[in-house]
Amino acid sequence: MIDPDEANQAYRAAHAIAGFQLADIAFGVLVRNGILPKPEAERLLKQAIAGNRETQASGNLAAAELLAIVLQNLSKFQPAFRQ
Repeated sequence: MIDPDEANQAYRAAHAIAGFQLADIAFGVLVRNGILPKPEAERLLKQAIAGNRETQASGNLAAAELLAIVLQNLSKFQPAFRQ
C-alpha cells in the first residue's frame, strides 16, 4: 500500500514540474511570437521570483528556483529580427 504522505509529495512534485514546464513553454512562445516583449517577460518573471522568495516557505522557495531557470532560459533566447 502506498503511504499517503509519499503520494501527496509525489503529486506536489508532479504539479511543480508541470508548472515549470508550462511556464517555460508559455514565456518562450509568447516572446518568440512577439506577443510579449522579452524585457516585459523578464520583468514579470523577476517579480514572481521575488514574491516567492519573500514568503520563505519551502514550496515557494522551490517555485522561485524553478522560475529562475525559466528566466535564465528566456534571457538566453534571442528573438529573430522582424521587418
